[in-house]
Amino acid sequence: MKHPENKSSGHVQSFIFNTAMLLELLVALIIIFALIIMFAHVPIDLKILVENREFNQFLKKMFDLIIGIELLKMLCRHDLDSIVEVLLFSVAREIIIEHMPIYFELVGIISIAILFLIRKYLFISALNKTG
Repeated sequence: MKHPENKSSGHVQSFIFNTAMLLELLVALIIIFALIIMFAHVPIDLKILVENREFNQFLKKMFDLIIGIELLKMLCRHDLDSIVEVLLFSVAREIIIEHMPIYFELVGIISIAILFLIRKYLFISALNKTG
């Protein structure tokens, strides 16, 4: 025999879950809109690149686009692999774009190595199927 409290709490949990999914969808749509706006500026950025030789600035904008796309994929897929990919691109962006002291770059390289190790050896695909 089921208790009435369990039924109502199930409805509340379902409502909260559905609300969270709708909010996540809204965030994904906003990110898509922002990415479209950023893509519209790519030809302008290429022109500036040619005129001013600002390759570093161009790379920064392209990495922002890539990270935005990976973030969008992470929101849609809900798996551990996509989280690791977003972190990899974020760390790689900082290493490539920002001109930091060598010990910061070393920390970034070690971070990427750890992320690859996590992806290769600690990633359990069964966790994705249950979550």
